[in-house]
Amino acid sequence: MTKLSKILNIVLYLLIAITAVFAGLFYFGGEIPGETYTTPVYTDSVLNWAKLLIYITAGVSLLFEVFHLVSNPKNAVRSLISIAILGVIVLVAYSLSDDTPLHLIGYNGPDNVPSMLTMAGTMLYGTYLLFGIVISAILYTELSRLFK
Repeated sequence: MTKLSKILNIVLYLLIAITAVFAGLFYFGGEIPGETYTTPVYTDSVLNWAKLLIYITAGVSLLFEVFHLVSNPKNAVRSLISIAILGVIVLVAYSLSDDTPLHLIGYNGPDNVPSMLTMAGTMLYGTYLLFGIVISAILYTELSRLFK
């Protein structure tokens, strides 16, 4: 084992331990009294931890991708094509989304506005498109193996 892999294993176990502590607090930490529905006390803490992990993951992924592009410029074209395809998928999802405000009885919250509805629709349609692409790729791979 190299020194880097030892450090990464320690960081991994540390993150798992912290996540386990947050999970334990969430499930066994009690509930907020007087709420209509059962609401764990540490819900905000768990959500903030999840957001932090997502931001760290996205940052490290982007950092390594930039490092990979700089260290292997021949492979940069393939990476840029992948990014362009992902951009096309987002544009298609954006064009499919709708910004018509919903008529929700008893809801006057701040999220029923065209910008939020467009973003939610883009994310949903983007997820559907990516899911369809993944299923198609799996089917193609398995069927092409049958005919070889």
